[in-house]
Formats: sequence, C-alpha cells, structure tokens
Amino acid sequence: MNQGSSGPGGFGGNGADKRERVQHFAHEASAQVEHAKVVFDDINNRAIAFIRERPGMALLGAVAVGYLVGKIASKAK
Repeated sequence: MNQGSSGPGGFGGNGADKRERVQHFAHEASAQVEHAKVVFDDINNRAIAFIRERPGMALLGAVAVGYLVGKIASKAK
C-alpha cells in the first residue's frame, strides 16, 4: 500500500486534509486540557476547604490511606 492511500487509521488524503485533521485534533486536545485544569482546580479548592474545616479528619484520613498503601506495597514484594 502506498503512503497516500487511506488505511485502517483513515490517514489518507492530501496534505491540506491532514493538516486540517491535525489542527482539529490539537484544538480538541487543548479544550480537554483546559477542562481538566478547571476540574482539578475545583477538586483542589474543595480539598483545601475540607482540610481547613476538619483538620483532624483530614489527618486521620491521610494516616488511613498511608496505612493501606503500606499494606498493599508490602504484599507486592
């Protein structure tokens, strides 16, 4: 099969078509990255608020998670 033919991935076509597809992919990826930033900022703000409101509970949760990770890690050996 030659390089200009459409294969299973659908990457055939002329240079302008490929450029348009790459630009579309880049635009979609950029939009997803921006959405992820918004989501992670929201999660971070909620976590900070929880820690400030309930520092003891946050510390207890951190200890519990550390204990579980330690148990899982020790079984993996």
